Amino acid sequence: MIASFAAACGDGGGATTSTSSSGSGSGGSSGPPVLAIVYGAPAVPAKEPERTTQMIDGYAAAMASNGSVLTVGTTTSVYAVSPNQTVALPIVGDEPNLPLTTGEVTAMAAQGDGVLIAAANALFFTNGGALQLSLANDALYPLGITAMASRLADDDGDGTSESHLVLRTADAAYELSGDMLTEWTVAGESGAPTALLGTKDWLYVAFGRRVYEVEKASKKAYPLIFDVGRVTEIACGTAACDPGSPIYLASDRGLVERSAAGEYTLYPLAAEGAPPVRVDTFALDAGKKRLYALAGAQVLRVLVGEPPVAEATVTAPELPRRLVVDKVGDAWLGEGQEMTKLALGTPLSFAVDVKPVLHAYCSECHATAINGAPKIEYDDYDVTIKLSDALIKRVTEGTMPPITYPKKLPKEIVQLLVEWSATKAP
Repeated sequence: MIASFAAACGDGGGATTSTSSSGSGSGGSSGPPVLAIVYGAPAVPAKEPERTTQMIDGYAAAMASNGSVLTVGTTTSVYAVSPNQTVALPIVGDEPNLPLTTGEVTAMAAQGDGVLIAAANALFFTNGGALQLSLANDALYPLGITAMASRLADDDGDGTSESHLVLRTADAAYELSGDMLTEWTVAGESGAPTALLGTKDWLYVAFGRRVYEVEKASKKAYPLIFDVGRVTEIACGTAACDPGSPIYLASDRGLVERSAAGEYTLYPLAAEGAPPVRVDTFALDAGKKRLYALAGAQVLRVLVGEPPVAEATVTAPELPRRLVVDKVGDAWLGEGQEMTKLALGTPLSFAVDVKPVLHAYCSECHATAINGAPKIEYDDYDVTIKLSDALIKRVTEGTMPPITYPKKLPKEIVQLLVEWSATKAP
């Protein structure tokens, strides 16, 4: 079933920082949010991760991972990637006129227990060590998909998480949830957006430098009236993208973060007065709830409410690049005919994983002892360790943050804290 909705525009309403005004629909703050600009170039990593490189036939055009499945699509084929080899996946099936090749791959996304692949000759799905025609081929292949992204969430409350896809074509944007395919347009805009992200209640849509927050229920689009640059990708900090999850924009002005409260921060990834560093793409480690960004000559670890940190140095881009994270947390960089594995699969730690979460969701009240909260320095490891058992108990019960606090802890963040508490690594 296909539905079409047109969103009408609503009213716009430790480093050097500056701000500019904005109008926004889903911020939740008392007034219109502002764009904070935090200057500073990420430092070179103290230690580079181990890396290995494999060669593939054809240029890497799209990549995706889902559990143990990691695939790269090229101008000619689809490969399964493992630490030791890349293997071309054959096409299997008894359908009449079954394509013998995929043709050029244009997009990939996690779907169900595998990877959905949009290619020149058909829409495919991974099945073990092979490809088969997707059950959605007849409905989706004619759209001419050029990009897609998935979100795994239990939107209907039945206790089971399902895949929800956003799709871009040469001239339109779609959202696929279950059997419902919805086409979205924004009044005054034509053609396909340059970036698109869907949550349960909102869409975040970019047409180059013009960015909108679209409320699904009211079909109203709220434009950002500050300039965050030309946006080419939008990502979430968690796989489910629950309310309270931060949103990130890849821009030619750097990395843009939208907080749970609807506040925007731009990190140009450079000193004030220096040219900003463009962010090419994102990759989410769904297991450890870590988001990476590929920007210039660095792979960055994205931190909630803080400037990103560099995890690896890579060569300056010469060709379009792709980035994904495998099931153990290692990042894979695809550029041209090279697939490079970066060993980033480190255990959860307080400094890198937990501190940013506590800073974003707890310190606003506890650091200053406002709203009746006891004064607790959650940025301090020794302090947090002494309170960690009580902390984990309260976040799992849902009593911290309190129900009156506007920022809610996403389920994936709660799970991250629980997993860290098993080792309490600094």
